[in-house]
Amino acid sequence: MIVMRCNGCRRQVNYWASDLVKVAPNPDHQAHIPLWPCSRCRTKEYMVMRWHYPMAAELVEGLTVRRPVRKVERWIWRDEKA
Repeated sequence: MIVMRCNGCRRQVNYWASDLVKVAPNPDHQAHIPLWPCSRCRTKEYMVMRWHYPMAAELVEGLTVRRPVRKVERWIWRDEKA
């Protein structure tokens, strides 16, 4: 498990390492470099990634892990003068 933590706003999210490998844009991405910025602060400056081996008690009591569901593509719009 990899824990991503923002030391700016103190938001922490748990991910399975195998899920992050699937969504990483580059297969050679280093594990200590965050894949994306904090969703609250909008910056990578305070992001820290670390390994965590959950204990059985954590898994039994219901550890929250963020999992990918599907990739969504969106249209990008811009305003132009007619």
